[in-house]
Amino acid sequence: MINKDIKKVVYMCLVGDLFHYGHLAALKFAKSLGDYLICGVLSNEAVKLYRRNSLINLEQRKEVIKNLNFVDRVITEEDLDSTKTLEMLHKEFDNAKLIFVRSPRWRSFPEYDYLKSIGGELVRYSTKNDISDFKIIRNLLESYKSKFSNFEQPIDYFKVRDFIDYDTQVIKNAIMSTKADTLRALNPLLKHSSIEKPFIFTLKEWKSNKEQILEHIKNEFSKNLIVIRSSAVNEDTYDSSMAGYFDTELNVPSDNLKMVENSINKVIDSYGDKKSLSDLNQILIQPQVTKIKMSGVVFTQTLENGAPYYTLNYDDSTGYSDNVTKGLGNKTVYLSKFCSPKNYNNDFYKLVMAVKEIEGLIPKTPLDIEFAINDKEEVIIFQVRPLILKSKSYELKEEDFESVISEFKYKFSKFSQKKNNLACEYTYFADMPDWNPAEIIGDRPNYLDYSLYDYVITDKIWHEARTSQGYYDVNPSKLVVLFGNKPYVDVRNTFNSFTPSSISKELREKLVNFYMNKLKNHPELQDKVEFEILYTCYDLIFDERSKELMENGFNKEEINDLKNALINITNNLILTSPISIKEDLQTNKHLALSKKEKEELLKNNKKEPRLLINVALDLLNNCKEKGTLQFSRLARLAFIGKIILKSLIKREIISKNDYDSFLSSISTVATSLNVDFMLLSQDKINKNVFLDKYGHLRPGTYDITSMRYDLNPKILETDFNPPLRLNDKKDFILDKILIKNINDELNKHKLNFRAEELFNFIKESLEARELSKFEFSKDLSYAIELIAEAGNLLGFSREDMAQLDIESLFKILDNDLNETVTSWRNLIDWRNKQKDLYSRIILPPIIFSEKDFEIISYYSTKPNFITRKKLTSEVLNLNSIEKNDLSNLKDKIILLESGDPGYDWIFTKNIAGLITKYGGVASHMSIRCAEFGLPAAIGCGELFDKIKNESHLLLDCGGGKIVPLKNNF
Repeated sequence: MINKDIKKVVYMCLVGDLFHYGHLAALKFAKSLGDYLICGVLSNEAVKLYRRNSLINLEQRKEVIKNLNFVDRVITEEDLDSTKTLEMLHKEFDNAKLIFVRSPRWRSFPEYDYLKSIGGELVRYSTKNDISDFKIIRNLLESYKSKFSNFEQPIDYFKVRDFIDYDTQVIKNAIMSTKADTLRALNPLLKHSSIEKPFIFTLKEWKSNKEQILEHIKNEFSKNLIVIRSSAVNEDTYDSSMAGYFDTELNVPSDNLKMVENSINKVIDSYGDKKSLSDLNQILIQPQVTKIKMSGVVFTQTLENGAPYYTLNYDDSTGYSDNVTKGLGNKTVYLSKFCSPKNYNNDFYKLVMAVKEIEGLIPKTPLDIEFAINDKEEVIIFQVRPLILKSKSYELKEEDFESVISEFKYKFSKFSQKKNNLACEYTYFADMPDWNPAEIIGDRPNYLDYSLYDYVITDKIWHEARTSQGYYDVNPSKLVVLFGNKPYVDVRNTFNSFTPSSISKELREKLVNFYMNKLKNHPELQDKVEFEILYTCYDLIFDERSKELMENGFNKEEINDLKNALINITNNLILTSPISIKEDLQTNKHLALSKKEKEELLKNNKKEPRLLINVALDLLNNCKEKGTLQFSRLARLAFIGKIILKSLIKREIISKNDYDSFLSSISTVATSLNVDFMLLSQDKINKNVFLDKYGHLRPGTYDITSMRYDLNPKILETDFNPPLRLNDKKDFILDKILIKNINDELNKHKLNFRAEELFNFIKESLEARELSKFEFSKDLSYAIELIAEAGNLLGFSREDMAQLDIESLFKILDNDLNETVTSWRNLIDWRNKQKDLYSRIILPPIIFSEKDFEIISYYSTKPNFITRKKLTSEVLNLNSIEKNDLSNLKDKIILLESGDPGYDWIFTKNIAGLITKYGGVASHMSIRCAEFGLPAAIGCGELFDKIKNESHLLLDCGGGKIVPLKNNF
């Protein structure tokens, strides 16, 4: 057959060891798919990457397949990734469709993207489960089993450990037992890792043969250091894990028999302390591993929901073997199980190959593996136990996972393309640098939360406000995009929007590229970009800061152009602020009039779904025109004020005490709420009066499933205590010397406002920002309630409506009602399924490249500490308690994932401190805590997940520390 006559070329790759009917059936299936079948036989080297050595060598395996009359060609496949072979075949058969056949047992399909790009096809065939290499060898072993006394002997005898069918429960149970017996069973099977030689004895043996055991230890370990571990019969089972429950004694000299005896007794005593005494409990003794390069723990699925990632918690800096298991400082990385191991760095590659080997020996069982890598880059296994998942493991289809990851990669690639109106030829995505979506709508919000936030702010309003204040117009750029159900800020868009409109195109290009590089090198600054990466206004340390620009290729003229542009913006915004702030707040007040009109309309008309949605649309449009646009401008002013205030500290013109005192003198709507709450507690104002003013607030401003204050009476229940430090609030007064020093500094920097004007500006902008949010959220909150009511009339719960979006909601205005109900139901069902899938896909806080979708690592976070106070207290994670159980918050450190201003009610509960996962130095919650002098750590990132289950914490804001306290309180 001539190549040009071939329309479909089929390529299949296999090992072909112990050729049997399963191989024959698979090849026949492959032939049925096309005109020309090419079989790739894995080379001996490639087989080693897949498993251990094949029994039959390459040439013999190829010769068997060459003699099949329906196979048209046999070639050698040198790699587990067949992409290069497929590229070669595509060039040879350029007019034919290329079909690649794979076994569904294959862990990943790196060839998929290439096949898709050439119009090829990936086909998976069904394996014959009734016959395999494994079953052939197992049957041989079964026939000889009477000759062997234990599990290891037949395996060593036949030298065929690779081919045992470990899917059988018999073999699995033979491996998984106590900690000590599991290691003993695994020891002869491992080639990609090793287990230090174990010596094991029972508590019963210790009682009767203590002297002989001690002498054996002395002789066996010949003056080396040893580790003495527990191995209780109930320690690690398929139903429960007791990791870290019993004692472990490290670095014990094997020749000091007194120390050895004492250490063994300590481990045994821990059995008794934990009420787990049994004569069958074991003691495990091994040589102490030294010269450790990396140590830690690998979970073969995610602990929360059994998603297909290797979860690696590791320590690569201290040289200790137990830092991670003790819960001390460590790093975390998630490695997709479908990612090709060759994409990992060397340490991760060796570790993953070792873990995959153990998974092969103990299949269909999530594992918790403790390991170390020494200075010779050898992987050493300390422990293998079943991983007890917090929720049922999710059977994720490989094609679903790969499809989503491919979708994310494509989306990243598409958004990263050059935009003619924007500086920088690429982009990143981060979850906190601007408008902080992770803080305001959460890390994985409902779809309606995102859609509402997008509609009223992050679609257009965000950049329209900035453009009106003298910054570069990035229209039509959106700020926030979704990857799955996680919102990210398009970093290129936001960084461009912060450049002055007056600078040259060339300087903007250079500046944005500098910003992008700095974020790449310092990802921990993503929630502090306006303070430590960007130049968004002129402050008093510009000359000092701009040295970094000089060091990164900017010339003096460019730096001077930027400086002058920032001085002009800063002077203009601060000098015009008395008028602009007043005008924006006045516009906000018009929202109340339009809301009142809508309430009257609904009073006088029958409430039906179309009318409710139509009114909600009007409210949201009013919210944009008279609320969020003004709020966006006020927020910009507040940030500028905070930046200049911080520069006064850095110039040592004001002290940190001055800074704290000034911020605590500010009174936002949160102070008003606390005052009114105190009056309510004293029966000095009516509950209806209080709710008329604050009832629209909800913990989660955009969340339809979060109940408003007026629908959640538990928020108002408390024993009377004067709310947070209201009696301590004092006016901040600038003394004459301070005024003179500030004025001298302002003059020196060509800033045309005085000290009193500056401090009035900072105070007014901060207070106005919070008041504006309070005002526009009234219309937003009312609109959300109308959407919920419309859904209820049509038989949809709040949870159902949370999966819709603005566009689908407003289709009700033009479509038949029955058609709308059907459309909504289908969309809700589909989004719930997508949400279930997306929740199991791990995404990083910042996406720098396509690789970040498969190897997810976390930077070391820098929380924003508020005040310099220090306290020790009990912890309450507000996200983990029942929504109606809001009592007993007093004197506790409260943990919140995202500190939306709707959580202002917590400040009425006399809490001791606050810690949030998301939030920036100038976020709403940062301002609240400074206002009340409340010690807080805002924006802790992944550190939050490490402390959220602690019972007591030390929160040291002055020292910049959060320390778990392990004592029994």
